Amino acid sequence: MKKTILVLVVTGFLTSCASIVGYSEKDVIKTASVEQDCPIADIKVVDKIKRMGNSTYYLEVCGERKVYKTVGSVIMEAEKAEKMTKQ
Repeated sequence: MKKTILVLVVTGFLTSCASIVGYSEKDVIKTASVEQDCPIADIKVVDKIKRMGNSTYYLEVCGERKVYKTVGSVIMEAEKAEKMTKQ
């Protein structure tokens, strides 16, 4: 019985932390809107892949395809992230 309660408490804690850490789809859209100078209404999520701690969003931003990634506390256009890691 104690193990069951412990498992439930730990699972609840981890689930609540997972929802706090990371960004929502709205946050990614807002970031893309500012960076690409495109109204939020003209941004569509084409696809997304969400994992624990990071996500990849495939967006159509004012008619152009863009890929944004979230890693921990950072939202960044994938192309810019790749340039930073190559330096």
